[in-house]
Amino acid sequence: MAWKPRICGENIYHHIYAWSNDRHPIFKIPGHYERYLLLLKKYSSQYDIDIIAYALMEWHVHLFVHDKTNNISSFMFRLHGSYAHYYNRINKRAGHVFGERYNNKVVIPNQYGIWLSRYIHRQALEAGLVKDIKDYPWTSYRYYIDDMKSSFISSAIILNQFGKGKVAIKYYNDFVLREVIEEPVDWGRRIFKIKNSSSIMSTICKELMVDVSKLINPKGNNERNQRKAAIELLHYKYNYTKSQIAEIFRISRAAVTLCLRANINKK
Repeated sequence: MAWKPRICGENIYHHIYAWSNDRHPIFKIPGHYERYLLLLKKYSSQYDIDIIAYALMEWHVHLFVHDKTNNISSFMFRLHGSYAHYYNRINKRAGHVFGERYNNKVVIPNQYGIWLSRYIHRQALEAGLVKDIKDYPWTSYRYYIDDMKSSFISSAIILNQFGKGKVAIKYYNDFVLREVIEEPVDWGRRIFKIKNSSSIMSTICKELMVDVSKLINPKGNNERNQRKAAIELLHYKYNYTKSQIAEIFRISRAAVTLCLRANINKK
C-alpha cells in the first residue's frame, strides 16, 4: 500500500510519535537516551526545527516540534536514521530500530498544544515508572518547571499562555500535575498563525487526486463532494478547526459545520 502524503509546509507545528520495531526497546541504558538527545539537538539546529516538548520512553518517542522551514521529513530521516545506525553499531545488531514510518499530527499550539505538552510530560507517570514526574530524566519537563536554560527547547510558546516568569511556571506545573482538570483553559490568551494554506491544499489535492481549483470553486455535485471530502480530511484526520478550514476554502464557518454535520448523519 502506498504511503499517504503528509501535511507539511513552513511554520507548522507537529506531534510526532514513533514506536520500536517488533517490541524491542529503543533505549536500554542511559547512554542511549543521551545519544538520542544529542542527535535531537544537532539536527533540530541543522534543519531549523524548534523542539517544544519531548518524552523518550523505552519503547516509543514523542516529539512536539515547530517546523519553520518545511524540513520535517529531512529532519526525522536524519534523526532516526543516525540513531538507528548508532544503536545497531553499539549493540552489534542489524535491522530496523523503529518499527514503522513515524506518525505525525498537525498541532494548534494554543489549544491542543498545551494539552499535548501535558500528555508528553506525564508519560512516565502514567506508565507507572515514577511517582513524581520530576524523577524521570528523559522528558523536557525540567526545562519548564525549573526555568532551566536550553539551547534547543522552546518552552516559551507554551509557558507564555500561563503568564510570565515564575507565575507561568507555577500555573503550568499545576496544570500538568493535577489529575483532573476541572477549570476551563483560557484559549484566547494568544493566537498563533500556524498554517501554510498552499502547502495544505497541495497535500490534500494529492491525497484526493483532484485539482486545487476544483476544491476552491467546485462546479457540480462531484466537485462539491470532493470539497466535502477535503474538509472532512482536514478536520478529522489533521485536527484543523472549523474556522481554519473556512479560511482555507474561503467559505463561512457555518458552511463547514453543515458539511461535517452531514458526514455525521451519514454514519
